[in-house]
Amino acid sequence: MSRKPRRAHIFTQRFWRRPVVRRALLLSGVYLALSLFLFLCILPESVQLEVGQASPRYIGAPRTVEDRYTTQKAREEAAQSVKDIFEQDPNVALSSLNQLNEIFEQFLTVADLETDLESKLQLLRETLPVTLTDVALRAGLNLSVDMNRQLATALATIMEQAYARGIKAEALSTAEEQIHRDIDNLYLPAAQKNFLRQIASSLLKPNMLYNSAATERLRQEAVARVLPVMVQKGQKIIGQGEIATEREIMLLSDLGLLNQGINWPLAFGVLIYMLVALLPMVLYLSLFLRHSWENPQHIVLLGLILLLNGALCKVFSAMSGLLMPVATASILMAVLVEPRLAVVGSITMALIAGAVAGFDITFMGVGLIGAVVGAFSVSRMNQRFDLVRAGALVAAATSLGALAFGLLYGEGWATLLGNALRAGAGGVLAAIIGFGVVPFIERPFGIASTVKMLELSNPNHPLLKRLLIEAPGTYNHSIIVANLAEAAAEAIGADGLAARVGSYFHDVGKLKRPYFFIENQFMMENPHDKYPPSLSALVITAHIKDGVELAREYRLPQVIIDMIQQHHGTTLVGYFYHKAKEAGDVEDSDYRYPGPTPQTKEAAIVMLADCVEAAVRSLAQPTPSRIDALVRKIIKERLNDGQLDECDITLKELDSVGTAFVHILSGIFHKRIEYPEKLVQGEGKAPNDTNQQ
Repeated sequence: MSRKPRRAHIFTQRFWRRPVVRRALLLSGVYLALSLFLFLCILPESVQLEVGQASPRYIGAPRTVEDRYTTQKAREEAAQSVKDIFEQDPNVALSSLNQLNEIFEQFLTVADLETDLESKLQLLRETLPVTLTDVALRAGLNLSVDMNRQLATALATIMEQAYARGIKAEALSTAEEQIHRDIDNLYLPAAQKNFLRQIASSLLKPNMLYNSAATERLRQEAVARVLPVMVQKGQKIIGQGEIATEREIMLLSDLGLLNQGINWPLAFGVLIYMLVALLPMVLYLSLFLRHSWENPQHIVLLGLILLLNGALCKVFSAMSGLLMPVATASILMAVLVEPRLAVVGSITMALIAGAVAGFDITFMGVGLIGAVVGAFSVSRMNQRFDLVRAGALVAAATSLGALAFGLLYGEGWATLLGNALRAGAGGVLAAIIGFGVVPFIERPFGIASTVKMLELSNPNHPLLKRLLIEAPGTYNHSIIVANLAEAAAEAIGADGLAARVGSYFHDVGKLKRPYFFIENQFMMENPHDKYPPSLSALVITAHIKDGVELAREYRLPQVIIDMIQQHHGTTLVGYFYHKAKEAGDVEDSDYRYPGPTPQTKEAAIVMLADCVEAAVRSLAQPTPSRIDALVRKIIKERLNDGQLDECDITLKELDSVGTAFVHILSGIFHKRIEYPEKLVQGEGKAPNDTNQQ
């Protein structure tokens, strides 16, 4: 193989491996798949018909559509009713009058020269800004100074009046004739009148300039005031045997009812419609949810959710558009990806469902209401009953939406009740399908849903039971860290459940060597006293790698594994580093955790909660003020050390996190009374004993 083809092959491989290229291909695939699905759903039954032919059957509009022919005619008439806008340019008159004065001054200057007449005429021909006949030139040279001034003033007045009336380009000759008539009315010799007429004709220019922008703006405003003429769903387009006109053919074409092979207008319309429908999700992902935007699995998952939900909507729309489980998509997005994305995705899914159901605004509106409520209803799930609550909220929202649209359309009470029941059933159906599908999707895509998190938070999880039995000190520490992390996460609007579960498992790596960690050393010697600081640091930092291995062995979700890896970031194992430094120079990089630093708010909160819990536990007298000072100091140290640089947590949020920590820790490490020795030995009982702690 030659070197050139090999280089081309390597370049091609590198090109296809680029994340941007893979993301573009995935997005294109999702977009085309959804567009094809929608095209097949809305492709109507076609008819063969041309202008002048009789319609073989009655044809009504399958959906509401704009009557472009009638609308265009009305807009053309509105645009034609606006006259052209002209604006007077004062600079034209000023320039002409200045030139007029210069011409008359030039005649006075040349007339005073001591030379022959022919030389004067030749000089005027070369220097005047206008072209005059020899007769006019001689007439100008023969003027006295006073007559020159009088004629200049008279002509200037006449031209000022002409410019004041306004001169358009097409009316220039008319204005010129009027000026000539005004000159002829002067009591002057014919030669002087001719002289003035030639100067005026040479200097006269249009000063009324066409303002195309203003004219176009007024025409656009007139056009905008013309409302589109709409053909409503079910309205007659053409009856059987009626002759088709250009209007009917255009309507049939817009509705995709003409048999012309592939319906390209409909195909392009679907492509544009789907582009608009997907745009909110794409923009939100690219701007505010970068980790999902850069995750190919999430892009495929979102496309699959939309396609699956679209298919469900198509099936149920055959019975009633109100039964469409539009909220299924938002519930799946909220549970599997991110609640705020689900709110944005509700717009996309409502547009798809509305198109599937014949572009009915009622179905689209009710679906959007249910989808948005579905996204919010599952955004804060902490127990299984929340699933039932979510279904009830979606059903209630869709029922109210159906009632609202029915009342707006003036429907009867029987219809209103039937629509509300169907919409409510659709909401319940959406919740049932959504939560039923979650377990089948989350494992293939490696996603930890809220439901999965609730399962992991159960203390009976095998790994947590091991932690309780083999490393009880670490287990107790993890429980307190979980309480701190959850409270802090909820204080800043982060995922409290994810922070809690991540805290439960963040130190599972200590199970491999539990007694090398101080919280598990009960009435025993510290094994680190027998090892050099470098080896102790390796043992301590190894619990990160050990924790990841255990997490993968017990099939914990990737988000939990990430928190295990990131909860110490690249911080320094300070105790052993300083101990080693006392013995000689050491590199601090040898005493740092492997990282990476926290990538999410939840991971950052777990890091801070882990650190402050251990630090506060070591305080001799943990008063609220000392706890607050210590918590703020630790947060500041982590911030200055660069541990929070790669997560999107703000300084304001860090302040809220610290406040939440202080509140919880002050409750845990509150001041206790010191009982007399005889009470401790059981010889007496303190009053209100249960309330003193």
